Amino acid sequence: MKRAIMPSEYTDEIENSSYTRRAFSMGRKSKYSAEEKLLILNEVLRNGIHKVITKYKISQKTIRRWSLLYKYQGMPGLQTSHHNQSYSKEFKNSLVEQYQQTDEALDLFAIKHGLRSQRQLEQWIIRYNESNLKAYTPRKRDSKMSGRKTDFEERLTIIEELIKHDVNYNWAVEKYHISYQQVYGWYQKYRKSGNDPESLRDRRGKAKPEEKWTEVDRLKAENRLLRAQLEKQEMEIAFAKKLTEIRNREVEKDSGTKPSKN
Repeated sequence: MKRAIMPSEYTDEIENSSYTRRAFSMGRKSKYSAEEKLLILNEVLRNGIHKVITKYKISQKTIRRWSLLYKYQGMPGLQTSHHNQSYSKEFKNSLVEQYQQTDEALDLFAIKHGLRSQRQLEQWIIRYNESNLKAYTPRKRDSKMSGRKTDFEERLTIIEELIKHDVNYNWAVEKYHISYQQVYGWYQKYRKSGNDPESLRDRRGKAKPEEKWTEVDRLKAENRLLRAQLEKQEMEIAFAKKLTEIRNREVEKDSGTKPSKN
């Protein structure tokens, strides 16, 4: 049996405690919140996957998907998406062709590249092989997701905020009214360049040249993106502490002890 891949960065402080049991004491839910999914993943680390899937009647495949989503997309990956995402034909073709050059599992590859599951990529591969891969046409309410022109300063700001929000592409699309392909492409270029902010500059031949960039400009941009990464880490630590506080309160209630005044 294929074992689920569990990310190592789950918070060790979150115990398999009465809080976890209490959170799901009302029986199985059709949907779990992002926080509940994270608690279940931590329980897998404590008690093993087979006990957890039996207890909550969740498939091992679902546990693996949650695990990969959290590892590569953070807490936003565990949140329920409420709208369809727009993808261009070029983006779909590119992703299918990249997948053909890798040995990674389909679900791992899909989630690493910003998709919610492997189902979309499976359909794209089939249509690609049938030469029938078309762009998703956004509905009227999704029209704000079309691409638009941006300058370097705006792209830098978008990537800065994207990092703070756990690289949640859908959040950036809605916040800045850009296309998914735009923000995905900018971030991938930034990462592949070794986190060099100059990769966000427009270097297309027909584009109007952007202002000359100095070494001081580079250092300022690098500093902004570094601060964004540190802020994200601080938020993750604060979230873990909050969960631990909740867990401790539930333990104290069940044990009948009073919280310490110290």
